[in-house]
Amino acid sequence: MDSVVVDKIRGVIFGQAIGDALGFGTEWIPKSQVCKEYPDGLSSYSQIVRYHNVSGWTPGDWTDDTDQMLCILDSLLEKQQVEILDIAARFHHWAVTDGMGMGQTVYSVVHSPNFLDNPHLVAKQIWEASGQKAAANGGVMRTSVLGIWEYSFPEKVRHNAEQVCQITHYDPRCVGSCVAVSLAISALLRQEIDIDSLMQSIAIVVQEYHPSIQEYFEKAATLSLEALDLDEGLNPGEKGGTGYTLKTTGAGFWALQHAKSYEDGILQIIHQGGDADTNAAVAGALLGAHFGYKNIPRQWIEELVYKQELESRVDKLLNLAQQWL
Repeated sequence: MDSVVVDKIRGVIFGQAIGDALGFGTEWIPKSQVCKEYPDGLSSYSQIVRYHNVSGWTPGDWTDDTDQMLCILDSLLEKQQVEILDIAARFHHWAVTDGMGMGQTVYSVVHSPNFLDNPHLVAKQIWEASGQKAAANGGVMRTSVLGIWEYSFPEKVRHNAEQVCQITHYDPRCVGSCVAVSLAISALLRQEIDIDSLMQSIAIVVQEYHPSIQEYFEKAATLSLEALDLDEGLNPGEKGGTGYTLKTTGAGFWALQHAKSYEDGILQIIHQGGDADTNAAVAGALLGAHFGYKNIPRQWIEELVYKQELESRVDKLLNLAQQWL
């Protein structure tokens, strides 16, 4: 396999995990509080002190975003194809044995009767019970590996992203988000280099899922990250809230279009606060595909708690990837 593609695949997986682990330090706080807690900026896992008393977590550990991505990856490595019921079973096992940081949508779906037998139907029922309003970012945060799997075949990537998203997140905004991120990663692995053209083409593909998606691609194209208002709902008097799939998708594509480097993109995203670990996980995967593993800061890689386990999985994935060429 082309060494550039190998570097990009490794960049996607590590890029997501690092964005997740570093973004955890500013999760669920407004931008103004980020500035107070980190007056010199957050740039290392060791600076994160907010969660030292959380059982089972240490600086350099990722969260549920990457845990769920690894459920998908482990299923792919074992089954060598996308098997919805197997992935659902892995989500369920993780939820009942660990589940740290699990979102409300995932919790409601995986703990429902019949989930293991028909996850798509259960996810649809949960979504309909919400008044078809629930559009959380728990699907898009884990989708990065589906941009790698069969990356040479965009239609397969799209189908896989749709199917895996709907295991828990049925809303078309969630599905469109997963398709957008997965297609972008697959295109970057095919060494697309014109980011403006890439974003425009993906925006056209995914606008059919929901009319709101176009708005967030337009916001991602603006120079200011402030347009996405990533800490919406966390400031006094604000309505709305964080954890919205299109905000996270917009953050990822904003970073892809505007960041000068992997490090630059991640730092800008996490210092906005809001659902920072999820926003940075998605941005990190896209930036990792764009800039490659070799351009991720070494310290961020070496200080990941489960670096060796991640490397082992990536090596297995790279061996399987030969069949898609």
